[in-house]
Amino acid sequence: MSRATMPIMGAILLSEIPFAMIQPHEAQALRNHGQTLERLAQRGGLPASEAVAIMKGLRWRAVKTGVPTEHYLINMVRDWRAAQPRQGDT
Repeated sequence: MSRATMPIMGAILLSEIPFAMIQPHEAQALRNHGQTLERLAQRGGLPASEAVAIMKGLRWRAVKTGVPTEHYLINMVRDWRAAQPRQGDT
């Protein structure tokens, strides 16, 4: 069973993102952290900057921390959710 969310650590504007959104980027998480996304979630999650880096295919220090990155991640989540099929749509 897959978890529903990935915790976002130390952020002011959000506390989690959909796990399904970051899950396709497992290989980048392993490159950046040497751990699976599930293990990272069990250990408390990721800072917003590291979540963005994983999903953008970047090294974990390539993205700056701070509120602008949190806004960027919120917009990524919004765009991802908008692209998901709605219940009942096939």
